[in-house]
Order: sequence, then structure tokens, then C-alpha cells
Amino acid sequence: MTSRPLALLVNPLLCGHHEAAWRTERAQPERIHSLDYFQQLARTAERGRFDAVFMADFFIFNPAVMYSPRWEVEPVTLLSAVAQATENLGFIATGSAIFSDPVEIARVFSTFDHATGGRAAWNIVTSGEPAAGANYGLDKPIPHAERYELGARNTEQVLAYWDGAPVPDDVAPIARPVQGRPVLVQAGSSATGRDFAARFAELVFSAQWNFEAGRDFRNDLRRRAVTHGRNPDDVRLILGLSFVIGSTEAEARSKKKALDDLILPHASHSWLQSFGIDLTAFDFDEPLPRTLGNIDLYEGIKSRFSVISSLVDSTSPLTIRQLASALAGSRGHHLVIGTPEQIADAAETWFLGGATDGFMVMPHELPAEFELFVDEVIPILRRRGLVDRDYRGHTLRENLGLPISPSAPSWAFQT
Repeated sequence: MTSRPLALLVNPLLCGHHEAAWRTERAQPERIHSLDYFQQLARTAERGRFDAVFMADFFIFNPAVMYSPRWEVEPVTLLSAVAQATENLGFIATGSAIFSDPVEIARVFSTFDHATGGRAAWNIVTSGEPAAGANYGLDKPIPHAERYELGARNTEQVLAYWDGAPVPDDVAPIARPVQGRPVLVQAGSSATGRDFAARFAELVFSAQWNFEAGRDFRNDLRRRAVTHGRNPDDVRLILGLSFVIGSTEAEARSKKKALDDLILPHASHSWLQSFGIDLTAFDFDEPLPRTLGNIDLYEGIKSRFSVISSLVDSTSPLTIRQLASALAGSRGHHLVIGTPEQIADAAETWFLGGATDGFMVMPHELPAEFELFVDEVIPILRRRGLVDRDYRGHTLRENLGLPISPSAPSWAFQT
């Protein structure tokens, strides 16, 4: 066993991360509106000794609803209910440090931590989508740097409330979280976002599709943590891991091609538009234009724009269809198509090589591909001593080996 095990999280996105997953015979789109479906996925994650389940929230109308089944729910409420079907699994929900008042965030996530018995985490977002700002009454997007400045001030206030700072006179007292503070999570990958993450976050999500980029990102994140007076080991990089599993590599590639053949062009165009890349004027089989857009003029999620541009520069897809196939399912995250051993090999190489501290598993298809991962990849990782066989405790902090917050109540970590 390594000194610290590989962290494993899963993002159970409806029918799967591949945009055409809902169109396969194996899909269960009729179940994605049921609590039982997500509880089943959570139980599968706990059977695989995953550390946590993650659900995002973007605070906007998702145009993908026009092209595929969706269930856009508020994650804290859903995950609080899902948690009741598990005992040790952690739960990560998104909360905006821009649009939500610090008192609201502090109360909601303190309650979330109590509802899960100390297994909660706050995914701190600075809400870069222009449409989200409009939904909250803004005439124009908040500039990138200003969003992070505001997010930092509000995050500091939330932490102060959890640590016992007095709340305004007309506000109900905030119950101290079971863990002192829920685990703090963030996904910024721009220079400003990295600095924010190094200052506050304990888990940092990122999309890095090749080993060298992951290693460089992690080293930079650790350096920045030191400049903020933190132990770099307390800041863990979690990279997305997208995969297709087959008994042979040929079978896995056949599964990927079958999914890609089901892609709807207008759905791919819509997803690219959400990151400032508008290719709707081009036919799906036309040559890819030289320039995807101007990142300096885009006030949304700049990091994903950069990942897509980097992938295009390195893989040179010839048409928009080829770009869509390259991004479908992985969305710019590391993609492995192969046998369980090949997927375990990739995870081991990245982890032991210092390119990541863990993975956010992003199955192309749910629930089938996730069950394959738990049944066939996890046993290999266990035999190699890369992951724990059992949970280390009952709280998310204990299971991740993260420091206990000094404001945690004395009874929180007693067994």
C-alpha cells in the first residue's frame, strides 16, 4: 500500500458522460428522475470503496435538455437523501460563492454535513457562466478576476461562520458542522483559479488530458499552496478519468465507436457553445476552422476553453465531427479505452508518477460502465496496493486523510 491511497470519486451524470449514452439499449433514461436510481449508483460506489460522489450545479437553463433526458436538481437536497442509503461514502455538492450569501452557504452546508453524518463537501464555484449572472439580475458577466476576488471574500466569511464568528442579529445561529468544516473543493484551472484553489481548497478538480500537463498542474498547485502558508500535502489534485472498458482493447474501441455513431450534431454544437466555441455556422463534416474563438473575450469558464484548444492543437482533428468524437464522454479529461488492466495501468502511472492524487471517475455509460469499473478495475487497484479495502473512518475527512478542522466538535471523530 502506498503511504496515501489513490483518492476515488465519481460523478454520476444521468445516463453517462458520453452525450449519446441515453440512446443505447443499455441506458435507463426512464429512471433518472428517481431517487432510487441515484441511491443505486451510490451503493455501487460504496461497494467499490469510493471516497465520494460529486454533483455539479450551474444555475442556468441547460440547453442540452432539448437533445437528451435531463434532471436538473439542486444537489444538496438530492445528495442528503441519497446519503441515507449509504454509511461511509462522502458527498460533494456545488454552492456558489458569488450568488449565495455567505450566511446561506454556511447554514446549508452545515446542515448538509449533519444530514450525512460528517460526510459532506462544498464544491466552491465562482459561477462564470454569463447566463447564470443574468438569472441573478446582472446586466453583464462579472469579469473573471473580479469574480475570484468576490468569491475569496465570501469564502472567507463562510469559513469564519463555521469557526464560530457571530452572525448578523436577525439570522438564526449556524450549527457547527460535524467535521468543523465540510471538505472544501474547487475546480479552477486558470492562473487565478489555481491561486484560489491553493488558498482554500483541499480537493481540486481539473481536466488534464495528458500526463505531463497533469504533473505540471499538480506541481504548480503545490507551489502555490506553500506561498499561502499551507502544507502542500493538504491540497489534493483530482483529475477526471474517462474510460470505455472491454475484454479486449478492440472490443472497447468498438464500444466507443458505437457510442460516437449516435452523437447528435446539434447537441455537440450546443455543448461547445457553452464554452465560447461557436461552430454552428459550419457543417458537422466540414474542416475544423483554424480559430475556435478568442479566450480573452470570453468571461465564462476559461480553463475548459483552454483544454479544448490544447487538445485540438495536439490531436489535429480534421472535422467538427472528429472533434465531437474526441470530446464526447471525456470532455477534455484523460480518456482510456481498453481492458480493466489497461485502465488500472493508466491510473497507476499517473498516480505514482506525481500527475494526480486521485481521479474523478466519469463513466461513459451509467450504470453499466460504472459497475464494470467497480467489479473489474477496483480489484486490480486493490491487488496493487493503490486503494484501501475498507474505509478508514466515518467522516469524509477521515477517509481522505485530511486534517481535522480545529473548529470541529470534540465528539465528531470519536469511534
